[in-house]
Amino acid sequence: MSAYIFFNKDNNVFICKVHQHAISAKYMTRHFLKEHDLSLSVRQAIQAYSSQYTITEAAELTYSREQVQPIPYLRIINGFQCQYDMCEKILGTLDSMRRHCRVEHNWKSNDGNRWIETWAQTFYQGNSQRYC
Repeated sequence: MSAYIFFNKDNNVFICKVHQHAISAKYMTRHFLKEHDLSLSVRQAIQAYSSQYTITEAAELTYSREQVQPIPYLRIINGFQCQYDMCEKILGTLDSMRRHCRVEHNWKSNDGNRWIETWAQTFYQGNSQRYC
């Protein structure tokens, strides 16, 4: 199993080593069937191994406001951190940060940049994507 997935005990999530993101318990079988070229026996072994754990789903994860050490096997990206008072939101693209600042803080382009570049990671992809 260690060639394909890593169980992060601090956050109770499985991370796909190849795709560098967490895998939800309900999509574990599907992920390794659709995204990997693995034999049935290997997929069954992964499923048996992963079923021994209670996995934290995306909505249940808590994110620290403090800077944290990089989480093994999660992709590290160049992100952007909001610098408005008490916000500290981290997003993965400049467009998403501009949109956040406009909507949440009434930012205008002539206000200048109210964010900094930072390293960021996210456990889940898609709609469950949140950066730390």
